[in-house]
Amino acid sequence: MMIGTFTQEGEGYTGQITRFALHVSGMTFSPVPAKQGNSPDFIVTGHTAEGKTFEIGAAWTKTSKAGKPYLFVKLDGPTLAAPILCALTRQPNGTYGLVWNRDRKADEEQAAA
Repeated sequence: MMIGTFTQEGEGYTGQITRFALHVSGMTFSPVPAKQGNSPDFIVTGHTAEGKTFEIGAAWTKTSKAGKPYLFVKLDGPTLAAPILCALTRQPNGTYGLVWNRDRKADEEQAAA
């Protein structure tokens, strides 16, 4: 299920989530400047209407079984009952969609489609 839409901005991505009770506009995927080991490739932040920034998750660069690149995304915060695992994938129209499924394996299968 598509839960958000994003566009590529330089080396990162910007967009919003607009599904369920979760509405985060001004989301940004910013590259981690000095990645080490298994640390994330991107930090995911949101922005309040007042201009404050808050961290909402992290993302790792992956490649699907079909050879397509995507970002494995983990979103979490105090208002979520559990972390949300999803995939940021390039769409046919050139935008990027944040795709959510119940489990990580389903996310990876969706990214491969």
